[in-house]
Amino acid sequence: MAGPEISAEVLRTDPDNRARLTPEAKQALRQLARPAARSGELSPRSYNLTISHAHRFVWFRVAKVATRTLLGYFEDNGVVLDVDHAYRMRYPTALLADYFKFGFVRHPLPRFVSTWQDKVVNANYFGFDDDVLVRMREHVEEFAAWAAGHDLDDLADADTHLALQTRLLDLSQVDFVGRLETFDADFAVVCDRLGLPTVPATPRHRTATTRTASLLDSAELQAAVAQMYRKDFQVLGYDPARP
Repeated sequence: MAGPEISAEVLRTDPDNRARLTPEAKQALRQLARPAARSGELSPRSYNLTISHAHRFVWFRVAKVATRTLLGYFEDNGVVLDVDHAYRMRYPTALLADYFKFGFVRHPLPRFVSTWQDKVVNANYFGFDDDVLVRMREHVEEFAAWAAGHDLDDLADADTHLALQTRLLDLSQVDFVGRLETFDADFAVVCDRLGLPTVPATPRHRTATTRTASLLDSAELQAAVAQMYRKDFQVLGYDPARP
């Protein structure tokens, strides 16, 4: 016997913890995971999602691709985010079928360098021992060798800042994929589709330094990133040799 009908609006995060779904939302997703559920099946894989019911959108957040910039824009323009900053969330594809689904990507090499600068040089986000951290901070190639030991297509093994961008997007459902390299024009497309003010989003949390240009020219790092993110390069159409 089928359970009660479920509305998309039940999907919300805890007001006191933007990464945690409310108990009601968790219960609804558990119900939808049952084979006999009538309200819509869940996505086979989980994603990092931000959802607005008022504006009817699902944003697939790709770490190190203007996430803070977009969150700042939504806050500045009064966009209520019902699912604020959920991680590894399976979502009901049928219930959200008419929501506009979008995400943003960037060339994998500068994305990787940005992760290294932000999470290794500026902080010890990955919890390396002191001697390892010194090597990682001095040589980004050392960090690349460590990252290559993880399955970047598996969010249980790879940190979201390192995961394949093609893993962080539901390519079977997404309606629009913008690029950081053409961010203003692409974000204007999103704003127009959602009926939001088409104004430049204020950049937040930039990580580029005076070292960035030389790092992007490292043949060793280019080769390592080309191998690690081969699927991203193939599917997203970026040239490994031209960041």
